[in-house]
Amino acid sequence: MLLNLIRKEIVSHVLSLRFGVTFILSLLLIFASIFITVNKYKLKKEDYDKNVQLKQAQIDQILAEQNPDSQAYLFFNYFGTTDAVPNSPYSWLGLGYQGEYPDMIKTLSGMRSEDINRNVNQTPFLSLMQTPDFFYVVNIMLSLLAIFFMFDSICGEKESGTLRLILSNPVPRHDVLLSKWIGGFIVLSLPFLISIAGGLVYATYMHVITWDLESIQRLAMLLLAAGLYISVFFNLSLFISTTTHRSATSLLICLLLWVLCIIVVPSLAPVTGQVLARVPPKKMIDEAKEAVDNEVRTKKWRIDRIYGKLAYGSDAELEKEQLEQDGNHQKQRLDKLYSSKLERQRMMINTISRLSPSACWVYAATTLTNSGYASYNNFQIARDRLAGQFDDYFKEYQQSRRGQRRSNPGEAFMLSEDKIPALKVMQPGLNQSVNDALNDMLILTILNVIFFMLAFTFFLRYDVR
Repeated sequence: MLLNLIRKEIVSHVLSLRFGVTFILSLLLIFASIFITVNKYKLKKEDYDKNVQLKQAQIDQILAEQNPDSQAYLFFNYFGTTDAVPNSPYSWLGLGYQGEYPDMIKTLSGMRSEDINRNVNQTPFLSLMQTPDFFYVVNIMLSLLAIFFMFDSICGEKESGTLRLILSNPVPRHDVLLSKWIGGFIVLSLPFLISIAGGLVYATYMHVITWDLESIQRLAMLLLAAGLYISVFFNLSLFISTTTHRSATSLLICLLLWVLCIIVVPSLAPVTGQVLARVPPKKMIDEAKEAVDNEVRTKKWRIDRIYGKLAYGSDAELEKEQLEQDGNHQKQRLDKLYSSKLERQRMMINTISRLSPSACWVYAATTLTNSGYASYNNFQIARDRLAGQFDDYFKEYQQSRRGQRRSNPGEAFMLSEDKIPALKVMQPGLNQSVNDALNDMLILTILNVIFFMLAFTFFLRYDVR
């Protein structure tokens, strides 16, 4: 009996106009989004490779031309070194935090760095219009199509009299509800999977994806997360349909809930998080650190006035070093305070936004494709590490030169390529990505169970007359 009911649902959906519209929209939107983002990724990858080659050529030229009198280190010391920023190999599915990355980072002595955004292949129009990547299409369009598929699954058949005719036979209500879910989801998934397959074929043709075990597992988990997300709105529409008796009423309520989940909650979450977990302005922290530097300079000036050029001036140097260490500790505490408050605010925003399944999908998708917060945090760590290594390298270099001038003035300290710091961003591994995404996927699973059980409970008492 259940198989006959499922077959009936599949046939009725396939022969309906909404299936044709869904099939065409899925093919156009999903394949077009992958087509656009794959080509943008290819251009960005070409720019990255070109920037890497330019840096290598620059280093090779400097190393080849250096001699005991050239002081080649001064070039890096004054002009710095420029490193291209790599992107996630899965960023063609969705940018996530990757949109916040600069094209290159110019690192200077003194632990300073500058962002360089050339946007060689970017047009003003693309900056104005949001790129409809795969994450965006699933988040907006497929959730809406899931609603259009199921908003009248129960109340629509009541209006037409079909539901009363079916239940006049010895058919269990749970079989009717289950058949509607299975049949509808199969028909909705069919154009989605076909579109994804076409997009992956094109991505393979453009050589932006490597079919190794990790890539297959990440894509499988991404499709599972997308299925859970679409199923949430599928079950939500089924539930609303069991609580109403007119298709128009069901559609209106479903659209209101869709707007609430997709637009209202994700938009209000950052504002609410900023109110509940306030963070002091960065300018205030910088002013406090500057005040610490001024206090250290004043105390060092007093030490110079007191000790002067007496024989025990070494004690003065020790006191100055202690003052600098104390000042650095105070500035580190200010940085940790700011970072902890910023992290608390981020966690608050994430918690509030997870009231919407849309945020859960975005968090899970960006995490699985290494374009989420963990990857962004690794990029910031790599950037700070590069600035510190660059500064330490030239301090050591200059100390070596001073020592050589005293011991052997004719001997030069030569640069070597293996010692020049470079940007190295560590991407989260598969296990870490899956573990980070499991919480959001669990929330989507719980929402699916809740909405389906509510639909089942209300349908048992549904008046089909």
